[in-house]
Amino acid sequence: MKYALMTVYQPDEAVLNNAASVAGQVDRLYLCDNSETSSAPAFAQLQMEKNVEYLWMGGNLGLSSAFNRVLKSRDIPWQESDYVLFFDQDSRIGPNHVEGLIAQFENLTERGEPMGCLGPVYFNSSSGQTEMPRMKRPLSEHVYAVSSIITSSMLTTYGCLREIGFWNERLFLDMADWDLCWRIVQSGKTCCMTDAVVLQHRVGRGEKRFGPLRLRVGAPFREYYQIRDCLYLAGQEYTPAKYRLRFAAMILIRSPLHVLLLDHRGQRLRFILMGFRDFLKKRSGPIPQNEYAIPE
Repeated sequence: MKYALMTVYQPDEAVLNNAASVAGQVDRLYLCDNSETSSAPAFAQLQMEKNVEYLWMGGNLGLSSAFNRVLKSRDIPWQESDYVLFFDQDSRIGPNHVEGLIAQFENLTERGEPMGCLGPVYFNSSSGQTEMPRMKRPLSEHVYAVSSIITSSMLTTYGCLREIGFWNERLFLDMADWDLCWRIVQSGKTCCMTDAVVLQHRVGRGEKRFGPLRLRVGAPFREYYQIRDCLYLAGQEYTPAKYRLRFAAMILIRSPLHVLLLDHRGQRLRFILMGFRDFLKKRSGPIPQNEYAIPE
């Protein structure tokens, strides 16, 4: 069986179209809606026409908890060999996207590679470039071993997810995909990327250049999750050494640059400080509602 799980938040017509394109390439699509209110009527037609199940989470559970609610469900007849794909609501896939990923996954498996997860290269519409890690090890003509891949379009098996304990619910949003990939690698399996399949994907709200500097622009509240969760991951024994250095650069260099050079500087600074505070409090989950709306 081929299952797909997609998190959605305040979905619009574009999300409906993206969900329909995914549903057409898998046996079953689960839509995990983290919105504060249900959008069930908007998805009613899609559920009638396609193999889609809409699930309102009852509030914002975050990426990891929403996915795990489906993966741990006893109402779904999960098998170890089932393929599982993850998507976010903004990613568009072309014809034969899923088939192409599975073909590469099975090809490497037949050659004896202990496959853990596989994702496509992605065309980042924010930068106008197709992105692939600089550090990679060729496994075949079109597949490379890498340290991590993004959530959207990630292909793995249910058995692999069960073996590592599924998604880490300590991570709410940002870096949950890194954590999953690193634990897959720690279990002795390979994390891969293929250039035989390309995903249309948008990272953040775009990019800004300041001379030689190129900064990805995200919503101010994302600063909170990135700080809180990078501090958590820096202390995990499975986190690669180069990422510990990257996290140090995020804290010491990137965050000050965001406050100095990007918009909503006051909000960004407050969210960064809240991220430090809530890491020390060992808080997980969403930003506390009474602190979400921060004045400029």
